[in-house]
Amino acid sequence: MTSQGYSPYAYLSGSQSQQQLPPPRPSSTSNASSSSTYESQGNHLIIGKCMFCKSQLCYPQAVKVFQCVTCDTINDLIPAPGAVPQEPLTLAQIQQALERAEEQRTETGGELDYTELGNLLREKLRKFAAFNSIFSSGRPITYEHCGVNLEEARQAFSLLVAMPNSIALAVMTSVEAILKRPGKEIKDKEDLKFIMLLFECPWLTRHRTQQESEYHHNITKRLFTIISNLPSDLHKYLSSWFTNCLSTQIFHNRINFVNKFITQRLSNQQKSTDRNQHIIYQSDPRIQAAARVMHLFFKANQPNEKDLPEFGGKNRSGEDFVIVPFSKDSATKSQKIPIDEYYNMIVDLIELPVDFCAWESRSAMFTFCQYPFLISMGAKMQIMAWDAKRQMEIKMQKTIEALVMQKRLRASENGGDATGITLLTQAELQQAPLLILKVHRNNLIEESLTQLSRNEMDLKKSLRIEFVGEDGVDAGGLRKEWFLLLVRQLFDPQYGMFIYDDQSQYCWFNPASFESLDQFYLVGVVIGLAIYNSTILDLPLPLAVYKKLLNIPVALEDLATFRPDLAKGFDQLLNYEEEDVEDVFCLNFVGSYEAYGENVEVPLIPNGSDIPVTNHNKRQYVERYANFIMNKSISDQFESFRRGFYLVCGGHALSLFRPEEIEFLVRGSAEPLDIDQLRSVTVYEGFNDDHEVIKNFWSIFKEFEDKNQRRLLQFITASDRYPATGIANLTFKITCMGSHDSNHYPTTHTCFNQLCLYNYRGRDKLKNMLVRAMNESEGFGVK
Repeated sequence: MTSQGYSPYAYLSGSQSQQQLPPPRPSSTSNASSSSTYESQGNHLIIGKCMFCKSQLCYPQAVKVFQCVTCDTINDLIPAPGAVPQEPLTLAQIQQALERAEEQRTETGGELDYTELGNLLREKLRKFAAFNSIFSSGRPITYEHCGVNLEEARQAFSLLVAMPNSIALAVMTSVEAILKRPGKEIKDKEDLKFIMLLFECPWLTRHRTQQESEYHHNITKRLFTIISNLPSDLHKYLSSWFTNCLSTQIFHNRINFVNKFITQRLSNQQKSTDRNQHIIYQSDPRIQAAARVMHLFFKANQPNEKDLPEFGGKNRSGEDFVIVPFSKDSATKSQKIPIDEYYNMIVDLIELPVDFCAWESRSAMFTFCQYPFLISMGAKMQIMAWDAKRQMEIKMQKTIEALVMQKRLRASENGGDATGITLLTQAELQQAPLLILKVHRNNLIEESLTQLSRNEMDLKKSLRIEFVGEDGVDAGGLRKEWFLLLVRQLFDPQYGMFIYDDQSQYCWFNPASFESLDQFYLVGVVIGLAIYNSTILDLPLPLAVYKKLLNIPVALEDLATFRPDLAKGFDQLLNYEEEDVEDVFCLNFVGSYEAYGENVEVPLIPNGSDIPVTNHNKRQYVERYANFIMNKSISDQFESFRRGFYLVCGGHALSLFRPEEIEFLVRGSAEPLDIDQLRSVTVYEGFNDDHEVIKNFWSIFKEFEDKNQRRLLQFITASDRYPATGIANLTFKITCMGSHDSNHYPTTHTCFNQLCLYNYRGRDKLKNMLVRAMNESEGFGVK
């Protein structure tokens, strides 16, 4: 039986409508006149906090219960009695009550009567202690288990949600009453079972009528307020349970639940608030509470970054890295959902630069930049672009002032009047906001490094490239070509700066590189410049690089990304359960790497070459070896790389991004290609969208498998990915090379994302020419 819509006001029917007089409402600590009134009546006031929203309040010392003026929750200073029923509610009791209702209907021939079930629910769910005890698993509460049989709870709720409205009323009146007056402060892990159960409650996600939506929204805001103000040790339990006790689909549903709450509050504010008024979301404690709850789910989605041990008794700094211990339970050691599932599109509509400035100034007010996982990738890029523009305008103003000062000095040295020089020429003004590099193609790396080092203070300016001895104005094409040529040389295995793994097709820093650290510094600068100048680079660097850049610890699963064979060997060692590890694996505490054909061994611990790996120390061996590969052996190279990157990208805007988002910025999106969308942004020269060659081209492009689609895209643009903000931001051009047929292959100008086609006769010939061209062309791909 499906339930019909109900009025939330019906919740106040019956015994629930017989309200007692409310307890006294204390004053805010800022309400001096109210405090004076109490004092004049001979009452002594004390200052305390609401147990649930943590608002600071003052109230008479004599009271034992009060209602918070901020969240309206009733605080019992002496815990209210709440005995657990001898038999807490179970799925079996609900099923038995339903069976008796069915038997009664069979006997009487009347309607199904759920009075017994409703009474059972009201009895078993009356108080916090009673509700907190239902559907118990009987297992001890740990970080891995919440003490609730969640599967049993879901089965029970799925039965109840199909019942008439009277059953929904029986449950929701109890939930509302408990949230309004829990009867005690929630400060023990055993009290959190109630919260895990409320997340399973299906009625909270129902919004069939406006009244129902408002009612459930009000219950949800109380729940989020309580959760957000729990002690940090209880937050750790909740976050761990979200990781270990929820399936991916249920986890996804919880994210949507919290996001819909935020969306509803922001949407209501935008409808009722003048755009010229102050941003009221900053003073809305309910939005802040929901953001804190979402942060718990975000931490639960990053299991390798939680609860890291301290280093030497001190908190870890950005220079310390840790290998998170390997876990056989891989399901709990990787992300459940991608980061874009946290994005809230309504958040993107607020004045984010204003929000960013408030966050940057460490304002006491709430900002969404405190919770950047709610801000989409595109919106973060807009913040970064705005911040870069702001910084470049500051640089430009300083440059102009410096140039004016130089002109005055030169005028004074030449005996002229310098006081009247306050302006620059048009040419000087045009060059002031630009960083112009003039390089020879045959000496690209050295000249680029020299000029970038000489202009370290100007790296946030817009970049322009001039190739010496060549005509041409850089409208973006020369800049992209410079990036492509430079990256191609720096990442060439023959150059020796990076090691290429054929299996993973990723590069890693070469610990035995003969190149100077300045070259790694240059790579960092180039990647930073590519981000600031919105240029995609086909860099096969693993996610671990971007984690390390953001001081996020790397894990063994990161090693498996770019050294799969080594990680597989570690996995076999860790999962070997026999005691003869020393005889079977024949390993000592020694790490190694290849240096131009020679094997170099380095002890992982003092006298490591004399210490065998056994069943008792194998985990220590794996962690030290992985740490050696990912951190210690490349520390000098990586620090130079990091210094170059932060010289360009250093700033608060960068900290809004996650490692995977930085990877998207550099390499572009790896999402499946949308050929129809790419066609919609394509411009033609000598062709039009209805030309037979063009129709054949898009037909061929579309029928290719994903691998060949990406190969063709790379042939044209030098990258098999499109911008992180989507194909709509990709410039794509197809040019006609003549009206006649030809046996020449298609050509491309990757610097301009331009494909040049002849007027090939027939679809088969065009397909053959495209396949031959993209497979035989060397391109700019890094390998």
